[in-house]
Amino acid sequence: MKIEIEINNLTNSLVAKNFLKKIFRCVLSQLKLKNLENKTISLSLALVSGKEMKKMNKTYRKRNTSTDVLSFCEFEKTDELKKTTLKKIFLGEIILCYTDIKEYARKKNKNLREELGEVFAHGVLHTLGFSHSSKMFRIQKNAVKKIIENLAEEEK
Repeated sequence: MKIEIEINNLTNSLVAKNFLKKIFRCVLSQLKLKNLENKTISLSLALVSGKEMKKMNKTYRKRNTSTDVLSFCEFEKTDELKKTTLKKIFLGEIILCYTDIKEYARKKNKNLREELGEVFAHGVLHTLGFSHSSKMFRIQKNAVKKIIENLAEEEK
């Protein structure tokens, strides 16, 4: 499976594309979607300011606050994705507000990389048709834990 992420960074946030690709691949591998094995899976990622995220959140979710992530999916349900015969599959767009992610990490006393990974994985799962559930949260946490452990091993 080929993974593609197009990043539109409208901020000065430093986000490692390779790290995000690893998270993306790990999330997909946990789902065991056999029909995706020989396909190109892509998504678009935008990094925006808190002000821009607040506008988007108000427009799309009717909430007049900023948030860490918004997702816009091409497939409403995972079953739709399982049935597609397309060779190149665009999952949708994920919008991240790096300043909110940093603030949430600080408030939760979490590592910024871990928080960024979980928020991104959360967005990926939404583009795959997932709604909030214990399974969704478990997958995103497992993916990030695995990738961060692997990165720690590589750095030794």
